[in-house]
Amino acid sequence: MISHRPQQTEDVGQMIEKCGNQIQYKFEFTTNNVPGPGFPSDPDELAFAGCDCGQPSCGELCPCILRFGVNYTEFGKLLKLEDELSSATKPIVECNAMCECGESCQNRVVQNGPPFKLEVFTTDRKGSGLQTLEAIPHSSFVCEYAGELLTKTEAQRRLKLLGDGDLNYILVVREFASAHRLTETIIDPTFKGNLGRFINHSCEPNLLKVPVRVHNDIPRVALFARRDIESGEELTYSYGEPDTSSGVIDSSADKQKSCYCGSRLCCGYLPSDQSLLK
Repeated sequence: MISHRPQQTEDVGQMIEKCGNQIQYKFEFTTNNVPGPGFPSDPDELAFAGCDCGQPSCGELCPCILRFGVNYTEFGKLLKLEDELSSATKPIVECNAMCECGESCQNRVVQNGPPFKLEVFTTDRKGSGLQTLEAIPHSSFVCEYAGELLTKTEAQRRLKLLGDGDLNYILVVREFASAHRLTETIIDPTFKGNLGRFINHSCEPNLLKVPVRVHNDIPRVALFARRDIESGEELTYSYGEPDTSSGVIDSSADKQKSCYCGSRLCCGYLPSDQSLLK
């Protein structure tokens, strides 16, 4: 089993390489996003002001919470999950390193890392995957999709280098800041990433991608449970549909890849986001 809290990045890379013959890369384990080549910002920069609540856990009058409303229950469940499913929610901003509340604050969830035991395993037809070794309640945080933050130019360069048999992990998250402003965050965990890189697509996923901000305006891509998930169940999210604002890039536009998710709603092919290929 591969823990979500490894002791050494080198050991983790060696262990994961042995988990299945479909894994092609050793990679450096990182719990958070890191800047890729030419990326202009530091994802760990402390740009947001901190609260001065001075309590172990902040209440509804906390300045961080007052900005957009309460994010989580006292048990760390996402309150805005139904809004996220309709893409009509306000931003989620957690307390940060400048805040005077405790690490167990109700408004600190994603930054504390995966709360459940997760394991990389070999699937029957999809190569490697990620499964949970514990039951996960509906709306609970599971893990991040973390890796290198890329510029569009660097992402396009990497896509052009991919061969037909290479695995592609590049994820593009689009957010509408206003009616006329669209922001893109591009994450690639190919060479530096966390366990989120092993999560497979499903046409009927049990996880939902949610942008969450902590220290600054660069979002983290948090994965929350869309429903109750049983112990031993594979974790999946949607790589993107035609009507969504984010997705994994398929570098072979003329070669649709078959989907083996096994869902009753399976459309037969993996989603393809062609935006970076133009």
